[in-house]
Amino acid sequence: QEAPVAAPAPAKERLFAHPARPRVLPAGGQDQILNSEMAIPGYESFGSYFTEVYGLDRSEVVLKRLVRGRRVIAGTILGRIGRTSRSTAPHLLFEVRPAGRGAPRIDPKPILDGWKLLESTAIYRAQGRNAFTASGGRASIGQILLMSKEALQRRVLSNPRIELYSCGRRDIEAGIIDRRVLASLEFLAVGGMRPTVTSLRCGHGFYTASGNVSHHSSGHAVDIAKLNGIPVLGHQGEGSITDLAVRRLLTLQGTMKPAQIITLMTYDGADNTLAMADHADHIHLGFQPRFDARSPEGRRVQAVLRPSQWIKLIDRLGAIDNPTVRLRPSKYAIRVPVPRASGPHRGE
Repeated sequence: QEAPVAAPAPAKERLFAHPARPRVLPAGGQDQILNSEMAIPGYESFGSYFTEVYGLDRSEVVLKRLVRGRRVIAGTILGRIGRTSRSTAPHLLFEVRPAGRGAPRIDPKPILDGWKLLESTAIYRAQGRNAFTASGGRASIGQILLMSKEALQRRVLSNPRIELYSCGRRDIEAGIIDRRVLASLEFLAVGGMRPTVTSLRCGHGFYTASGNVSHHSSGHAVDIAKLNGIPVLGHQGEGSITDLAVRRLLTLQGTMKPAQIITLMTYDGADNTLAMADHADHIHLGFQPRFDARSPEGRRVQAVLRPSQWIKLIDRLGAIDNPTVRLRPSKYAIRVPVPRASGPHRGE
């Protein structure tokens, strides 16, 4: 018969009357402050942390050590910032390092100041919403139009609101399709329309019916046959869902402006809309190739800023005074009703 194992002797917990004193902190005072339920000026305890971040009482939470692969909820403390020297308080160094060999680390404050200014308004974004996170995990239209081609490829391929045919999906995976085409599809999907893609490069001829080289042949065009499950065939004309989609695409400007939007309709003041009889069953959206990546112009466009140019750019941004931005729309602003997908068009 084995001898009974002796119970461990109870260990006394060391407590300090003044845990925040400089000499007491490294000897256990800091841990006492963190686990304390009392509010100590200048220090944050786990008691206030659980109440403010989780909305829970300290007794309702069990602390466990972090291990690789463990999932945590947003707001969880993952570690503590240590002190690197006796003369400097614990701090975090936040810098931006641009892509490219030899690119310097730059101060992000001028960039953050601009984002903070926009976040305080109710015009450019909903007031109080974080500028660095998308609501509900969804990116805004502005964020989508600024995404890289690789990011757009992943979004389009995984977006359940965009219907792709199998051969076209392979075109996107191979990186053949222009980023403006991908951004336009995401633009329609975010705007409440589910485009059904029937032609990218795969499955389309090298030439158009008129004998010209098609934008499809270089991956700069897309054909859309349905919107929200409604076929384009039989649904063209003023007030139709095709009309609504074209009007939304016409709002794309600058480098995102399509070179061709071909349906059975034309629009006053829009030099990129064409009406062709063989486009009764789809919307053709095409973009002009901007440059050959192998040409000198293409290499200049694709080149990143030189290290000295990054410094000049940030210095210039820091020298620009932030404008005074209205926190709310003007009283003279006219509210525009949002049209329904299948209803008549009321204006943009």
